[in-house]
Amino acid sequence: MYKKIIDMLMENQVIFEVGLDASEIGAIESYYCIQFPDDLKEFFKCGLPVSEGFYNWRDFSEKNVNKIKSALMAPILNIRENIDDLEWFKNWGAIPDNKEQKNSIIIQKLETAPILIPLFKHRYISSQFKKDNPIFSIYDLDIIYYGENLEQYFLVEFKYKKHSEITYQKIKRVTFWSDLLE
Repeated sequence: MYKKIIDMLMENQVIFEVGLDASEIGAIESYYCIQFPDDLKEFFKCGLPVSEGFYNWRDFSEKNVNKIKSALMAPILNIRENIDDLEWFKNWGAIPDNKEQKNSIIIQKLETAPILIPLFKHRYISSQFKKDNPIFSIYDLDIIYYGENLEQYFLVEFKYKKHSEITYQKIKRVTFWSDLLE
């Protein structure tokens, strides 16, 4: 299924290593305490992109592990560091009377939000669903959708599809993270 996408990425000078096997995926998930969605697992089994900007999940060197851990934490830290600037979203209920209560509720929501897995630079896939998770672009509090799912994301990222052509009606709502876009 992902051979066509990998061929397209290779045309864009993306370098691939041989795909991850099931035991490698299990070890990665265990080490980082994450769960790859099924479609991401399938993609990584077909080939592992290792070009600049991608995350080499096979590399357990200290430098690379720190890079991946930092990327995993970046969206969470961005929210925490900029919490006073974060808007309150109506589906969270009535806005609390004071900043401390507001921030406390936001932190509670953040702590139960699905983990976002880094794909490429500051693009992330949600881990909420087994497949067809949306892709987010997250830079500080600037959060937008960057694809309806993994396959569509790569088309947008590598200019085979315009960002304006994303079909937002097809995007699954991700707990907490989708709230930040409304």
